[in-house]
Parts: sequence; structure tokens; C-alpha cells
Amino acid sequence: MPNPPAQVDGRVPPPAGGPTAAQWNALRRCESTHNYRAISPSGLYRGAYQFSQQTWDWVAGIHWPFLVGIDPIDASPGWQDVMAYTLYAMRGWDQWPICGKNLL
Repeated sequence: MPNPPAQVDGRVPPPAGGPTAAQWNALRRCESTHNYRAISPSGLYRGAYQFSQQTWDWVAGIHWPFLVGIDPIDASPGWQDVMAYTLYAMRGWDQWPICGKNLL
């Protein structure tokens, strides 16, 4: 995963060689209807990509330690994008068991 800019405020395009922007758009639509502040009915999955806090902290702890403990809905859309791209690079599409098929 390439280093993102020091300040990630807006949306971040996906890295080359992986799923396209249209595929990420389809995943976001399926997971959260593009709502970067979405919370699942159970409250366990949060943000545009419906991260659990445990998964968010795991990815952040390896790549972006300053994001550990941050609620995904409180991260900027750009950081949510970067975290999703990083999780995909680490573990593949099946981290999103229903909507991940959009990344194939």
C-alpha cells in the first residue's frame, strides 16, 4: 500500500493494480449506501466500509498507528478509503463477506 499524503481530508483514489474506483464504489454502496458515518443495526460495524473496531485497530496498528482507537466513523472519508484499500491488500475481498464480491 503506498503512503498516503500526510493530510487525508477528501476521498482517496484506489491504488493501481487492484479493484477499480467503480468496484470500490459498488462495495461502499452495498456496505453503507456511501455513508461514511454509517453504523450497523448491531453497532458493531461502522463507517463506509463497515469496519469492526477490532479490524480497524488491527490494520491501523500495523500501518497507521495514530488511527488505533479512533472510531471508523470519526475518521475522514479519505482515511476510511485508505484503511479499506489497506485491508484489501492484506486480506483480500472476503473481509466483506456479502458485499466483497463487488471487488472481484
